[in-house]
Amino acid sequence: MPQSRIVHDTRGEIEMVKSALKYLLVLLYGIIPMLVLLTWNTRNLKNGWLVPITPYIAWVFLSWLLCYPWLRGKLGFLFIKNDKNRRLTSNDIYAYPFQYTLGSTRNIGEIFRLNYILFKHLLISFLLILFGPLIMGTLLLMTLLKRIRS
Repeated sequence: MPQSRIVHDTRGEIEMVKSALKYLLVLLYGIIPMLVLLTWNTRNLKNGWLVPITPYIAWVFLSWLLCYPWLRGKLGFLFIKNDKNRRLTSNDIYAYPFQYTLGSTRNIGEIFRLNYILFKHLLISFLLILFGPLIMGTLLLMTLLKRIRS
């Protein structure tokens, strides 16, 4: 009697693993603001640190786990650098006296731009975690009202 082979389709499992990894990566993006928010009420005791479980801590943690990944995907345009119509002008170029004595010169604007982008992403993540459930509820309510009206 011939044995039948069971063909196992792994595409669904692969997609599920990819989705889980993407979810974990998005959570990793919000880990620094989340840790800052969790240290808000941290207490130093003789034998270690204590983070009391309060409604605020539950709000922040659940917002980070449940709302932040969805909001980061939905409001991803906040994290995109928009330089489509940007032209280099003399305002973007700064020189300092010892710049040309070095082997490689660097524009100060590049350094400040990187700091600005990092600060902006950190601030947006901070706000999305802190107000995530409110923003998510508002967006879902607006979507529901649009569907009811049409």
